[in-house]
Amino acid sequence: MSETQLSDLYLYQSSLKSDPEIMVSSGKRVLFVIDLKQGSYQYGVITIDATSQLNGSEGFACLRDAYIMLPYKVSMKNTHATNAQGAANQFCVSLKCGNFNVINSMSLELNGKTIHGAESYLYPDAAQSTKYSATVAATGDGYSNNTAISTTFTAGTISATASVANDGFVKRLLSNPPNAKADSSTSWPSTGAASATTTIADQLGRGAFVAGSGTAGAIMGTWNYMLKIKLTDLHPIFKELDLMANPRIRLRFRVNQVLQLLILTAPVNDANDAISGVGSLAVSWGAVVNALEPTIDGTYMPFNTSRLYVPFLHLEKTQAIISKSVKKVRYNYCYAQLFYQRAGIGKQSTQLNAAFDLQLSASVKSAKYVILLPFAEQAGSFASAAVQQFQSPFDSAPWTLHPGSSIRNFNVRIGSQQCFVISHDYDFHQFANETWSLTNRVLIADVSRLTERDAPQAIQIQGTNAGCQGPNMIVLVVSEQELSYDRLTGDILDYTAA
Repeated sequence: MSETQLSDLYLYQSSLKSDPEIMVSSGKRVLFVIDLKQGSYQYGVITIDATSQLNGSEGFACLRDAYIMLPYKVSMKNTHATNAQGAANQFCVSLKCGNFNVINSMSLELNGKTIHGAESYLYPDAAQSTKYSATVAATGDGYSNNTAISTTFTAGTISATASVANDGFVKRLLSNPPNAKADSSTSWPSTGAASATTTIADQLGRGAFVAGSGTAGAIMGTWNYMLKIKLTDLHPIFKELDLMANPRIRLRFRVNQVLQLLILTAPVNDANDAISGVGSLAVSWGAVVNALEPTIDGTYMPFNTSRLYVPFLHLEKTQAIISKSVKKVRYNYCYAQLFYQRAGIGKQSTQLNAAFDLQLSASVKSAKYVILLPFAEQAGSFASAAVQQFQSPFDSAPWTLHPGSSIRNFNVRIGSQQCFVISHDYDFHQFANETWSLTNRVLIADVSRLTERDAPQAIQIQGTNAGCQGPNMIVLVVSEQELSYDRLTGDILDYTAA
């Protein structure tokens, strides 16, 4: 019930209006362009050239809603001389959060001009599930809890800030492709026996899990994914390219080089009980094929190429676009730089208090934000895994950052000006600004008032690592770019290069 005069006015005005007839488009269709790999995916470089295929198509293309369909194969192999207790099952491995993580780098050309030269989040990992353990334990391995199922909760052994299971990881496991060559894991009558399950999985068009063998040297299981990757997740410029006739787009991206897998390793009540006796196993991944299974298998995929899908709308009224065909858009461009072992190395029982002074490239123009992402300097999985946190297959990074990171005296300098009058201490200032987080600790500096448009300026980041472990830090610099294009011809008229 309305309680104010203003709400009464809104209700009254709403009662006087009739619902208008909505008739914007008379039709909508989705065209696709196949990549140029032609069956060769071992090197992981994929090019989709739509500079001519979409030219002259009827209607207006919406690149904002365009997406890539990418067949993706993950294989697990028993590399030990002895047999495993059994084959892998559907829930041993899952993708890390975000399908776009499979793409390592991307270049974008619009109308022959290089704009960039280098699915929304799917069930993100629960921040409260993070718990460090240098040894195999019921709560998982490493910095993030990758336990999927647990039946006990002991307050004395699990911290109050850690949950029993990583619910985001569990949901991603349940989203794995369905079984093939075997009866459904749920034994539903509707899926029948093995032959019907394989046929149904193929007809669904979303890939399938194929169980292998636990024999020494055999493939224990293969996960065939059909990944939908939205272009808006790959570059912010696509959010601004709404309607355009004759889009001439060329995408070139690299896959197979990003660790996209999270392996279930907790030894209690998990899906890996059947293979816990394996002395060693290998996991490989890649687009269409991978190193363990380099041959293309079209049994469980609707197609064996990556494709760009672009929706086209047939507008009823185009006068407004014709009369004002040139559109100017602004979008964010992100520059990233990794700083390795610059604020302490290793882990100790006392605070490191290691100062760091990071100098970024002086070529960045029109910077708006500077973001510092700390990751653990080494992964804790099995204690001897001397790799960075986001390179570990047992850690949910890069979705989760360095848990408990403590960075003091944080400040960003643009030229000769400091962003903060008083250097920030993480816990106090972030809590005061209501951005405080116990696990996902990220530092953000708004430098939009300190930068000059189209003028490159040096960026310097200072601080002190007050934690007990050294971090590797990824620094993101978000800048604003401009682009003007003709919505009728697809021509890029003017743009600022990053």
